[in-house]
Amino acid sequence: MKLALPLLLVTLALCCPDANAGEVCPALNSAMLSFLLDPREEYQRKISDFDAPEEAVQGAMKVKTCVDKMSRMNRLAMAHFVKIVEFECKKQSA
Repeated sequence: MKLALPLLLVTLALCCPDANAGEVCPALNSAMLSFLLDPREEYQRKISDFDAPEEAVQGAMKVKTCVDKMSRMNRLAMAHFVKIVEFECKKQSA
């Protein structure tokens, strides 16, 4: 669960800055959920849309390897949390 706090902070930063009034890019939200739930190949395909530097992609894939070792129940709980944050951010921007 050490990943939960950084994931929370990133999600909040992406959802709630003043500049975007709580709108989350659907592709980014999909990538965050893919990071938690999908197989490595699917996640790598989704993040390729962002045209990130290769070092960043490799770093993300290393972290994904660690996340995949977590129990499915813990990953589902974190994905549920991401969806709650997304919902709250959208509610604030409405």
